[in-house]
Amino acid sequence: MTPTAFAKTLGALNTAGHTGPLMRLGAGIAILGALGWWMAKVPVSLVETSSEARVEIAAAATVVQSALIGRVTQADLALGRRVQAGDVLVQLDALPEELQKRETEARLHAIPPEVAGLQAQIAAEESAGADEQRASLAAIAEQQARVREAEAPAKFAEIERQRQGTLRREGLIATRESERADSEAERLRNSTATASSAIERLEREQKARDRQRAVRIAELRTQITRLESTRAGIVASVRKTDYEVERRVIRAPVSGTIGESTLLRPGSVLLEGTRVSSIVATGQLRLVALFPPQAAYGRIPAGAHARLRLKGYPWTEFGVVEAKVAQVGGEDRDGKVRVELDVMPSPTLKTALRHGMPGELEVDVERITPLALVFRTAGQWITKTSPGSPAK
Repeated sequence: MTPTAFAKTLGALNTAGHTGPLMRLGAGIAILGALGWWMAKVPVSLVETSSEARVEIAAAATVVQSALIGRVTQADLALGRRVQAGDVLVQLDALPEELQKRETEARLHAIPPEVAGLQAQIAAEESAGADEQRASLAAIAEQQARVREAEAPAKFAEIERQRQGTLRREGLIATRESERADSEAERLRNSTATASSAIERLEREQKARDRQRAVRIAELRTQITRLESTRAGIVASVRKTDYEVERRVIRAPVSGTIGESTLLRPGSVLLEGTRVSSIVATGQLRLVALFPPQAAYGRIPAGAHARLRLKGYPWTEFGVVEAKVAQVGGEDRDGKVRVELDVMPSPTLKTALRHGMPGELEVDVERITPLALVFRTAGQWITKTSPGSPAK
Protein backbone atom coordinates (compact mmCIF):
# COMPACT_ATOMS: atom_id res chain seq x y z
CA MET A 1 0.00 0.00 0.00
CA THR A 2 1.32 3.45 -0.93
CA PRO A 3 1.76 6.21 1.67
CA THR A 4 -0.65 8.43 -0.27
CA ALA A 5 -3.49 5.87 -0.10
CA PHE A 6 -2.84 5.34 3.61
CA ALA A 7 -3.09 9.08 4.21
CA LYS A 8 -6.47 9.28 2.44
CA THR A 9 -7.81 6.43 4.57
CA LEU A 10 -6.72 8.13 7.79
CA GLY A 11 -8.38 11.37 6.64
CA ALA A 12 -11.71 9.65 6.01
CA LEU A 13 -11.62 7.99 9.40
CA ASN A 14 -10.80 11.28 11.09
CA THR A 15 -13.81 13.00 9.39
CA ALA A 16 -16.22 10.21 10.40
CA GLY A 17 -15.05 10.46 14.00
CA HIS A 18 -16.05 14.15 14.15
CA THR A 19 -19.56 13.83 12.47
CA GLY A 20 -20.92 10.67 14.33
CA PRO A 21 -21.68 12.33 17.70
CA LEU A 22 -23.36 15.24 15.93
CA MET A 23 -25.68 12.88 14.09
CA ARG A 24 -26.55 11.01 17.26
CA LEU A 25 -27.21 14.29 19.06
CA GLY A 26 -29.48 15.46 16.26
CA ALA A 27 -31.40 12.21 16.26
CA GLY A 28 -31.87 12.39 20.02
CA ILE A 29 -33.05 16.01 19.81
CA ALA A 30 -35.53 15.02 17.07
CA ILE A 31 -36.86 12.15 19.14
CA LEU A 32 -37.20 14.33 22.23
CA GLY A 33 -38.92 17.00 20.17
CA ALA A 34 -41.39 14.48 18.73
CA LEU A 35 -42.04 13.10 22.22
CA GLY A 36 -42.58 16.59 23.60
CA TRP A 37 -44.94 17.46 20.77
CA TRP A 38 -46.88 14.24 21.39
CA MET A 39 -47.06 14.90 25.12
CA ALA A 40 -48.22 18.48 24.59
CA LYS A 41 -50.51 18.09 21.60
CA VAL A 42 -51.88 14.53 21.28
CA PRO A 43 -54.66 13.78 23.82
CA VAL A 44 -55.14 10.27 25.20
CA SER A 45 -58.22 8.69 26.82
CA LEU A 46 -58.51 8.17 30.55
CA VAL A 47 -60.75 5.34 31.67
CA GLU A 48 -62.42 4.22 34.88
CA THR A 49 -62.54 0.46 35.30
CA SER A 50 -64.97 -1.72 37.24
CA SER A 51 -64.62 -5.46 37.68
CA GLU A 52 -68.15 -5.60 39.16
CA ALA A 53 -70.14 -5.40 35.95
CA ARG A 54 -72.75 -7.65 34.39
CA VAL A 55 -75.44 -7.91 31.74
CA GLU A 56 -78.98 -7.49 33.04
CA ILE A 57 -82.51 -7.32 31.73
CA ALA A 58 -83.76 -3.73 31.93
CA ALA A 59 -86.68 -5.01 34.02
CA ALA A 60 -85.40 -6.48 37.28
CA ALA A 61 -85.93 -10.16 38.04
CA THR A 62 -89.19 -10.78 39.91
CA VAL A 63 -89.10 -12.92 43.03
CA VAL A 64 -92.08 -15.24 43.52
CA GLN A 65 -93.01 -16.11 47.11
CA SER A 66 -95.71 -18.15 48.80
CA ALA A 67 -98.44 -16.01 50.35
CA LEU A 68 -99.41 -18.65 52.92
CA ILE A 69 -98.60 -22.08 54.27
CA GLY A 70 -99.92 -25.11 52.42
CA ARG A 71 -99.29 -28.57 51.02
CA VAL A 72 -98.06 -28.70 47.42
CA THR A 73 -100.26 -30.66 45.04
CA GLN A 74 -98.62 -29.56 41.79
CA ALA A 75 -95.44 -27.69 40.83
CA ASP A 76 -93.88 -26.80 37.48
CA LEU A 77 -90.70 -24.81 38.12
CA ALA A 78 -88.34 -26.12 35.44
CA LEU A 79 -85.35 -23.82 34.98
CA GLY A 80 -85.46 -22.00 31.66
CA ARG A 81 -89.21 -22.51 31.29
CA ARG A 82 -90.82 -19.60 29.50
CA VAL A 83 -93.98 -18.43 31.24
CA GLN A 84 -96.66 -15.87 30.60
CA ALA A 85 -98.10 -13.64 33.27
CA GLY A 86 -100.79 -15.64 35.05
CA ASP A 87 -99.40 -19.11 34.29
CA VAL A 88 -99.67 -21.55 37.21
CA LEU A 89 -96.33 -22.30 38.87
CA VAL A 90 -97.38 -24.05 42.10
CA GLN A 91 -100.77 -25.38 43.25
CA LEU A 92 -101.41 -25.76 47.00
CA ASP A 93 -104.07 -27.99 48.53
CA ALA A 94 -107.41 -26.14 48.53
CA LEU A 95 -109.84 -29.03 49.20
CA PRO A 96 -111.40 -27.55 52.40
CA GLU A 97 -112.05 -24.27 50.63
CA GLU A 98 -113.49 -26.05 47.60
CA LEU A 99 -115.91 -28.03 49.81
CA GLN A 100 -116.96 -24.87 51.61
CA LYS A 101 -117.50 -23.20 48.26
CA ARG A 102 -119.74 -26.05 47.07
CA GLU A 103 -121.85 -25.86 50.22
CA THR A 104 -122.19 -22.10 49.90
CA GLU A 105 -123.08 -22.35 46.22
CA ALA A 106 -125.78 -24.93 47.04
CA ARG A 107 -127.35 -22.43 49.45
CA LEU A 108 -127.03 -19.76 46.81
CA HIS A 109 -128.76 -21.87 44.16
CA ALA A 110 -131.73 -22.50 46.49
CA ILE A 111 -132.53 -18.80 46.81
CA PRO A 112 -133.74 -17.98 43.25
CA PRO A 113 -136.57 -20.58 43.34
CA GLU A 114 -137.75 -19.19 46.70
CA VAL A 115 -137.70 -15.66 45.32
CA ALA A 116 -139.55 -16.82 42.21
CA GLY A 117 -142.22 -18.49 44.39
CA LEU A 118 -142.71 -15.36 46.46
CA GLN A 119 -142.90 -13.23 43.33
CA ALA A 120 -145.53 -15.63 41.96
CA GLN A 121 -147.53 -15.20 45.18
CA ILE A 122 -147.29 -11.43 44.81
CA ALA A 123 -148.47 -11.68 41.22
CA ALA A 124 -151.39 -13.93 42.31
CA GLU A 125 -152.34 -11.50 45.07
CA GLU A 126 -152.23 -8.57 42.68
CA SER A 127 -154.25 -10.50 40.09
CA ALA A 128 -156.82 -11.51 42.72
CA GLY A 129 -156.96 -7.94 43.92
CA ALA A 130 -157.66 -6.74 40.42
CA ASP A 131 -160.40 -9.35 40.05
CA GLU A 132 -161.92 -8.33 43.39
CA GLN A 133 -161.77 -4.69 42.36
CA ARG A 134 -163.68 -5.46 39.20
CA ALA A 135 -166.21 -7.63 41.06
CA SER A 136 -166.65 -4.95 43.74
CA LEU A 137 -167.15 -2.25 41.14
CA ALA A 138 -169.74 -4.44 39.41
CA ALA A 139 -171.56 -5.06 42.70
CA ILE A 140 -171.53 -1.36 43.55
CA ALA A 141 -172.81 -0.51 40.07
CA GLU A 142 -175.59 -3.09 40.50
CA GLN A 143 -176.50 -1.67 43.88
CA GLN A 144 -176.50 1.86 42.51
CA ALA A 145 -178.94 0.69 39.87
CA ARG A 146 -181.18 -0.71 42.61
CA VAL A 147 -181.01 2.62 44.43
CA ARG A 148 -182.09 4.39 41.32
CA GLU A 149 -184.91 1.88 40.85
CA ALA A 150 -186.06 2.45 44.46
CA GLU A 151 -185.84 6.23 44.27
CA ALA A 152 -188.56 6.57 41.62
CA PRO A 153 -191.33 4.74 43.60
CA ALA A 154 -190.16 6.53 46.76
CA LYS A 155 -190.55 9.90 45.10
CA PHE A 156 -193.95 8.92 43.75
CA ALA A 157 -194.99 7.62 47.20
CA GLU A 158 -193.83 10.89 48.81
CA ILE A 159 -195.93 12.88 46.34
CA GLU A 160 -198.89 10.57 46.94
CA ARG A 161 -198.45 10.96 50.73
CA GLN A 162 -198.49 14.72 50.41
CA ARG A 163 -201.60 14.59 48.20
CA GLN A 164 -203.36 12.20 50.58
CA GLY A 165 -202.49 14.49 53.48
CA THR A 166 -204.01 17.46 51.74
CA LEU A 167 -207.20 15.52 50.96
CA ARG A 168 -207.41 14.27 54.55
CA ARG A 169 -207.11 17.75 55.94
CA GLU A 170 -209.89 18.84 53.62
CA GLY A 171 -211.99 15.88 54.79
CA LEU A 172 -212.26 14.38 51.40
CA ILE A 173 -210.72 11.02 52.38
CA ALA A 174 -210.57 8.93 55.46
CA THR A 175 -207.65 9.09 57.85
CA ARG A 176 -206.93 5.46 57.17
CA GLU A 177 -206.21 6.18 53.52
CA SER A 178 -203.78 8.97 54.48
CA GLU A 179 -201.98 6.74 56.93
CA ARG A 180 -201.65 4.01 54.32
CA ALA A 181 -200.00 6.51 51.96
CA ASP A 182 -197.64 7.66 54.75
CA SER A 183 -196.66 4.06 55.50
CA GLU A 184 -195.94 3.26 51.85
CA ALA A 185 -193.83 6.39 51.44
CA GLU A 186 -191.86 5.54 54.59
CA ARG A 187 -191.29 1.98 53.40
CA LEU A 188 -189.97 3.07 50.03
CA ARG A 189 -187.78 5.74 51.64
CA ASN A 190 -186.25 3.12 53.97
CA SER A 191 -185.72 0.79 51.07
CA THR A 192 -183.78 3.51 49.22
CA ALA A 193 -181.67 4.26 52.28
CA THR A 194 -180.92 0.57 52.74
CA ALA A 195 -179.76 0.29 49.12
CA SER A 196 -177.56 3.39 49.53
CA SER A 197 -175.99 2.02 52.74
CA ALA A 198 -175.28 -1.26 50.93
CA ILE A 199 -173.10 0.71 48.48
CA GLU A 200 -171.11 2.20 51.35
CA ARG A 201 -170.74 -1.24 52.92
CA LEU A 202 -169.41 -2.71 49.68
CA GLU A 203 -166.88 0.10 49.37
CA ARG A 204 -165.71 -0.33 52.98
CA GLU A 205 -165.38 -4.10 52.58
CA GLN A 206 -163.37 -3.66 49.39
CA LYS A 207 -161.04 -1.18 51.08
CA ALA A 208 -160.54 -3.60 53.99
CA ARG A 209 -159.69 -6.43 51.58
CA ASP A 210 -157.30 -4.10 49.71
CA ARG A 211 -155.52 -3.22 52.96
CA GLN A 212 -155.22 -6.88 53.95
CA ARG A 213 -153.90 -7.76 50.52
CA ALA A 214 -151.39 -4.88 50.67
CA VAL A 215 -150.19 -6.20 54.03
CA ARG A 216 -149.71 -9.69 52.60
CA ILE A 217 -147.89 -8.32 49.55
CA ALA A 218 -145.67 -6.20 51.81
CA GLU A 219 -144.82 -9.29 53.87
CA LEU A 220 -143.96 -11.17 50.71
CA ARG A 221 -141.77 -8.31 49.49
CA THR A 222 -140.05 -8.23 52.89
CA GLN A 223 -139.30 -11.94 52.55
CA ILE A 224 -137.88 -11.31 49.08
CA THR A 225 -135.74 -8.47 50.41
CA ARG A 226 -134.49 -10.72 53.20
CA LEU A 227 -133.64 -13.45 50.71
CA GLU A 228 -131.87 -10.96 48.44
CA SER A 229 -129.85 -9.74 51.43
CA THR A 230 -129.00 -13.33 52.29
CA ARG A 231 -128.08 -13.92 48.67
CA ALA A 232 -125.72 -10.91 48.70
CA GLY A 233 -124.06 -12.29 51.84
CA ILE A 234 -123.68 -15.72 50.27
CA VAL A 235 -122.25 -14.20 47.07
CA ALA A 236 -119.71 -12.32 49.21
CA SER A 237 -118.88 -15.58 50.99
CA VAL A 238 -118.39 -17.34 47.64
CA ARG A 239 -116.10 -14.55 46.46
CA LYS A 240 -114.12 -14.79 49.68
CA THR A 241 -113.80 -18.53 49.22
CA ASP A 242 -112.72 -17.99 45.61
CA TYR A 243 -110.10 -15.56 46.87
CA GLU A 244 -108.84 -18.09 49.39
CA VAL A 245 -108.71 -20.77 46.68
CA GLU A 246 -106.88 -18.41 44.33
CA ARG A 247 -104.36 -17.58 47.06
CA ARG A 248 -103.38 -21.23 46.99
CA VAL A 249 -102.46 -20.94 43.33
CA ILE A 250 -99.04 -19.37 42.84
CA ARG A 251 -98.96 -17.75 39.40
CA ALA A 252 -96.27 -16.04 37.37
CA PRO A 253 -96.58 -12.29 38.04
CA VAL A 254 -94.78 -11.35 34.81
CA SER A 255 -93.88 -12.93 31.50
CA GLY A 256 -90.34 -14.21 31.19
CA THR A 257 -88.07 -17.15 31.94
CA ILE A 258 -87.65 -19.03 35.22
CA GLY A 259 -84.10 -18.21 36.24
CA GLU A 260 -84.07 -19.81 39.70
CA SER A 261 -86.44 -22.12 41.54
CA THR A 262 -86.93 -24.21 44.66
CA LEU A 263 -87.24 -27.97 44.33
CA LEU A 264 -90.86 -28.77 45.21
CA ARG A 265 -92.65 -32.12 44.99
CA PRO A 266 -96.32 -32.99 45.55
CA GLY A 267 -96.91 -33.51 49.24
CA SER A 268 -94.18 -31.17 50.47
CA VAL A 269 -95.23 -28.32 52.75
CA LEU A 270 -94.58 -24.77 51.65
CA LEU A 271 -94.22 -22.17 54.40
CA GLU A 272 -95.55 -18.64 54.20
CA GLY A 273 -93.04 -16.26 52.63
CA THR A 274 -90.90 -19.05 51.16
CA ARG A 275 -89.11 -18.04 47.98
CA VAL A 276 -90.43 -20.26 45.20
CA SER A 277 -88.63 -18.93 42.14
CA SER A 278 -87.44 -15.84 40.33
CA ILE A 279 -88.59 -14.89 36.86
CA VAL A 280 -86.34 -12.98 34.52
CA ALA A 281 -88.66 -10.79 32.51
CA THR A 282 -88.34 -10.58 28.77
CA GLY A 283 -86.99 -7.19 27.81
CA GLN A 284 -84.10 -5.08 26.60
CA LEU A 285 -80.61 -5.87 27.88
CA ARG A 286 -78.45 -3.31 29.66
CA LEU A 287 -75.12 -3.20 31.48
CA VAL A 288 -74.80 -2.49 35.19
CA ALA A 289 -71.52 -1.72 36.94
CA LEU A 290 -70.45 -0.64 40.42
CA PHE A 291 -67.80 2.07 40.87
CA PRO A 292 -66.24 3.75 43.91
CA PRO A 293 -67.84 7.16 44.61
CA GLN A 294 -64.62 9.04 43.77
CA ALA A 295 -64.56 7.35 40.38
CA ALA A 296 -68.26 7.86 39.59
CA TYR A 297 -69.35 11.26 40.90
CA GLY A 298 -68.27 14.01 38.53
CA ARG A 299 -66.08 11.64 36.56
CA ILE A 300 -68.48 9.43 34.62
CA PRO A 301 -70.83 11.58 32.51
CA ALA A 302 -74.03 10.41 30.87
CA GLY A 303 -73.39 9.47 27.26
CA ALA A 304 -69.78 8.40 27.85
CA HIS A 305 -68.56 5.53 25.72
CA ALA A 306 -67.73 2.23 27.43
CA ARG A 307 -66.56 -1.30 26.69
CA LEU A 308 -67.35 -4.55 28.50
CA ARG A 309 -64.97 -7.48 28.32
CA LEU A 310 -66.96 -10.59 29.20
CA LYS A 311 -65.43 -12.93 31.74
CA GLY A 312 -64.93 -16.39 30.31
CA TYR A 313 -64.98 -15.01 26.76
CA PRO A 314 -61.48 -13.78 25.77
CA TRP A 315 -62.01 -10.42 24.13
CA THR A 316 -59.34 -11.11 21.51
CA GLU A 317 -61.50 -13.97 20.26
CA PHE A 318 -65.08 -12.95 21.10
CA GLY A 319 -64.76 -9.16 20.96
CA VAL A 320 -66.18 -6.60 23.41
CA VAL A 321 -69.60 -5.20 24.18
CA GLU A 322 -69.91 -1.54 23.21
CA ALA A 323 -72.08 0.59 25.50
CA LYS A 324 -73.03 4.14 26.43
CA VAL A 325 -73.59 5.46 29.95
CA ALA A 326 -77.32 6.00 30.54
CA GLN A 327 -77.37 7.19 34.14
CA VAL A 328 -75.26 7.34 37.28
CA GLY A 329 -76.74 6.62 40.70
CA GLY A 330 -77.25 9.56 43.03
CA GLU A 331 -76.37 7.69 46.23
CA ASP A 332 -73.72 5.11 47.00
CA ARG A 333 -74.63 1.85 48.67
CA ASP A 334 -72.08 -0.18 50.60
CA GLY A 335 -69.42 2.15 49.24
CA LYS A 336 -70.37 1.58 45.59
CA VAL A 337 -72.24 3.69 43.03
CA ARG A 338 -74.51 1.96 40.50
CA VAL A 339 -73.99 2.97 36.87
CA GLU A 340 -76.38 1.79 34.15
CA LEU A 341 -75.41 1.67 30.48
CA ASP A 342 -77.27 1.10 27.24
CA VAL A 343 -75.93 -1.65 24.98
CA MET A 344 -74.78 -0.35 21.61
CA PRO A 345 -74.32 -2.30 18.35
CA SER A 346 -71.07 -4.28 18.67
CA PRO A 347 -69.84 -5.52 15.27
CA THR A 348 -66.88 -7.37 16.82
CA LEU A 349 -68.94 -9.28 19.40
CA LYS A 350 -69.15 -12.98 18.54
CA THR A 351 -71.49 -14.28 21.25
CA ALA A 352 -75.09 -13.69 22.24
CA LEU A 353 -75.67 -11.64 25.38
CA ARG A 354 -77.74 -13.18 28.17
CA HIS A 355 -78.93 -11.99 31.54
CA GLY A 356 -76.32 -12.40 34.28
CA MET A 357 -73.15 -12.53 32.13
CA PRO A 358 -70.32 -10.88 34.18
CA GLY A 359 -67.45 -8.83 32.84
CA GLU A 360 -65.00 -5.96 33.31
CA LEU A 361 -66.14 -2.51 32.21
CA GLU A 362 -64.03 0.40 30.99
CA VAL A 363 -65.60 3.86 30.67
CA ASP A 364 -63.93 6.70 28.78
CA VAL A 365 -64.14 9.59 31.22
CA GLU A 366 -61.73 12.16 29.80
CA ARG A 367 -59.31 13.03 27.00
CA ILE A 368 -56.13 14.78 28.13
CA THR A 369 -52.62 15.31 26.84
CA PRO A 370 -49.83 13.30 28.49
CA LEU A 371 -48.08 16.51 29.57
CA ALA A 372 -51.20 17.77 31.38
CA LEU A 373 -51.58 14.34 32.94
CA VAL A 374 -47.98 14.49 34.21
CA PHE A 375 -48.60 17.93 35.73
CA ARG A 376 -51.85 16.72 37.32
CA THR A 377 -50.16 13.65 38.80
CA ALA A 378 -47.26 15.74 40.08
CA GLY A 379 -49.68 18.19 41.68
CA GLN A 380 -51.57 15.39 43.38
CA TRP A 381 -48.29 13.87 44.63
CA ILE A 382 -47.08 17.21 45.98
CA THR A 383 -50.45 17.80 47.70
CA LYS A 384 -50.30 14.39 49.37
CA THR A 385 -46.66 14.74 50.50
CA SER A 386 -46.76 18.40 51.63
CA PRO A 387 -46.48 18.92 55.42
CA GLY A 388 -49.76 20.82 55.64
CA SER A 389 -51.81 18.21 53.78
CA PRO A 390 -54.36 16.25 55.85
CA ALA A 391 -53.30 12.76 56.90
CA LYS A 392 -54.93 9.92 55.00
